[in-house]
Amino acid sequence: MFKWLCLFLFLISQASCNDSIKNNPAYPISATPQLPFEVYSEEFAKILGVRPQLFHVADGFGFTEGPAYLSIKNSEEGYLLFTDQINDNILILRWHGLLPYNQITLLSWSKPVVFRHPSNIADGQTIDSEGRLLTAETTGRRVSVTELTGEVKTLVGFYDGKPLNSPNDLVVKSDGTVWFTDPGYGCLQFPQECYLPNNVYRYNPKTKDLDAVITDFKMPNGIAFSPDEKILYVIDSGAIQAPRTYYEKYPHAIYSFDVTEDGSKVTNKRLFTTVAPGFPDGMRLDHEGNIYVGALDGVQVFNPKGELIGKIRMPKETANLTFGGKDNNVLFICSSDSIWAIKLNTKGAKPVPELAKAS
Repeated sequence: MFKWLCLFLFLISQASCNDSIKNNPAYPISATPQLPFEVYSEEFAKILGVRPQLFHVADGFGFTEGPAYLSIKNSEEGYLLFTDQINDNILILRWHGLLPYNQITLLSWSKPVVFRHPSNIADGQTIDSEGRLLTAETTGRRVSVTELTGEVKTLVGFYDGKPLNSPNDLVVKSDGTVWFTDPGYGCLQFPQECYLPNNVYRYNPKTKDLDAVITDFKMPNGIAFSPDEKILYVIDSGAIQAPRTYYEKYPHAIYSFDVTEDGSKVTNKRLFTTVAPGFPDGMRLDHEGNIYVGALDGVQVFNPKGELIGKIRMPKETANLTFGGKDNNVLFICSSDSIWAIKLNTKGAKPVPELAKAS
């Protein structure tokens, strides 16, 4: 179980990292609001606490995406893996935790290093129940899995005999099935042709069945389940068709669906909320069902009713985020060329995957 952990330690000690990456960069005061939090409800005020503090962990990347957190069992420590699409990297950051005073400090992390290059323009990522890394690859046109041995394999790459478009984001349900979005962004940005509709898929690793569960989205993007997994949330970011484009008449919204009792399909599509300015990208939920969404102005937070309860304002466009840390209460934020972190008075909806500690 700890083979992958040993591989991580080797990478951290041996990997050469881009010299442009800066650990704990200076806070860009001139480029961000003096007060980076907007509170619209008491519930969000409780989530932030009395003195919330946003930490600029690292910058110098091209465009960060796909954060996924893996904890070391019986330890304060863990690993944050994330992608840099511009530089075609997957990176890894060692998280040391909140000791000694239960707060983030400059001792809470080590400088990120390159975990995999090239990455096939890796985008969204998640960790399954076995601690394996699942990655949506734009130009690889597949969902790959990094085994605990470090071996990278294709989990799924074809539907109906045709290559996938460019998998974007994914989530693993508690039954082990993998749900992922497959928009055509890769075919708009790279020399590849799309042969399939922009679908949302459900993959069953036990039966090897791949089913299109949503087929009517313009550009399916972020995807997540409610804490009880009875609701599936999916972002349609059709308003952006290619870099530096924006079509306001197209979707920039989150939709919700009821998951059928057997967990194999979704029904009852409805608009959950429209996100502006810009468009929504990735999202995660806390254990109370609040949705945290990456957007043009930072992280927008909605309650289960679809009401905007607050914002964590960021200096630049924010793509994705994830909960992590030993107590699942640290929000890691991928915002343009940077990684940020903030401790919250809540926990992520999904338990943090764990690796056995090497002895």
